Amino acid sequence: MKTQTKERAQIIYSMLEEIQRNKTISEEQINKLTEVAQLLKEDVEIGKKTSGVLDDLTQFGEKALQLSSDQQLNDYYQQEEQKIEEYYEHFKMLFEENPS
Repeated sequence: MKTQTKERAQIIYSMLEEIQRNKTISEEQINKLTEVAQLLKEDVEIGKKTSGVLDDLTQFGEKALQLSSDQQLNDYYQQEEQKIEEYYEHFKMLFEENPS
């Protein structure tokens, strides 16, 4: 895995971990998560399954950015919490399969 690919994947993994731990999400986190997911998706080294996860993360972020308040954003996160956990587990497995 290229250094840049690994760094981007690590950013997403860390952010998903933080979101899960705090059980909240901010507009800033959504912006960064969506941006990095889009950049990582453009990388030719990612697999088909990871590409699907990145599509889902991008859709999650785009929908979340349409919400107008922190309360709405966190309500949306609570609805989608299971998916966030699945995305986190996917990236965790990716790093376990491809250690440094």
